[in-house]
Amino acid sequence: MNGIAHLKKEAWVGGASNAVFNGLIAWLLLRSGPSLAWSGEHSFVVDIIATALLLPLIVAAIVIPLQRAKLRKGKLQPIALGDRSTWQAIADRYPGTTGKSALMFGLTGVCVIAPVTLLGLFMFGVEQFSPEHYALFKGAWAGVMAAVLVIPMVLVALRPASNH
Repeated sequence: MNGIAHLKKEAWVGGASNAVFNGLIAWLLLRSGPSLAWSGEHSFVVDIIATALLLPLIVAAIVIPLQRAKLRKGKLQPIALGDRSTWQAIADRYPGTTGKSALMFGLTGVCVIAPVTLLGLFMFGVEQFSPEHYALFKGAWAGVMAAVLVIPMVLVALRPASNH
């Protein structure tokens, strides 16, 4: 499998699995509760910020070692998309070690993804979510976040030795 096809497959698998799991978990935890609002005891803001930190951190801590193990076993080849690739430029900014990269992906979620998500919800006038609608939103949002972030995670794991 070539590099682009592998990235597409990993993005699809990561996105779909995180969409299902995060949506299902949100629905199971919230289904009999009240609507979620911007503030108060049942705030969606805290959940979005926590998920934006934990999901990328955990996914990176899983994806990077798994991809590196496949590389060591010869099941995958190094991938370098070249200097003109935005994806490669993003991945090249992340450290080589799994722990530091996972932390950086988590911080990216908190510092970039959570604020952009909350700004979007504010601009679209979202005041509250029913538990069902929040579970659907969270599943879709987590799936997209995972699908997008898996691409630089795989590139970090499979960068050629000369790029470390």
